Amino acid sequence: MSSEAPPPTDAEVRMARFVGEQLVPDGRPEIEEHLSRDGTRSLDVLTARDAPAAGFTSVSTLTLHRAPNRVDGSDVRVELVTVLGGVEPRLATGLLVASAFAAVGEAWPLRPGTVFPGVVADLLGGRTEHLLLTAPGTFPRLARYRLEADEFQGGTEVRWLQAVPLHEGERRFLLDRGLDALETRLAEAEVEFHDVGRDPLPL
Repeated sequence: MSSEAPPPTDAEVRMARFVGEQLVPDGRPEIEEHLSRDGTRSLDVLTARDAPAAGFTSVSTLTLHRAPNRVDGSDVRVELVTVLGGVEPRLATGLLVASAFAAVGEAWPLRPGTVFPGVVADLLGGRTEHLLLTAPGTFPRLARYRLEADEFQGGTEVRWLQAVPLHEGERRFLLDRGLDALETRLAEAEVEFHDVGRDPLPL
């Protein structure tokens, strides 16, 4: 993910098309290259306006998988995806890009349960403060994608993680009780994961 990043391979182009079909089946998403503040890293990102419905923005990274991601001794290549409502598309994209660059720059392991502290409050000013990574529940077909073996470093499996806004009390619950317990409580309360201004979950 350097500023001199190579152009996408044919396999990566096909993956980008697949991602676009998941985020906005009937529309035309935008794909842009973003540079880190110091210009040392680049990241291709797909943004779909009014997807999955009017007033929502869906965003997915496309080249984050090029960066190593050490999780429990294994290198698990990932991309990030999010859906936000009532947020300007450029801000939704910026939130995901900032999180991705922070993770790569600080070598954070990207897996379900990873939290980007304070990023939502800092960049969007929403009532939620943090960003939590979970399985891609909104886009189940993005759970795993196989890049062809002859076109990317011998082939690799890419997994998406969905980024959802999180309140501080929910983050503390996650630390105390674990991700499964938090996800169960959020599901029981039918929490609107896309809403950065939602009320905190009573815990």
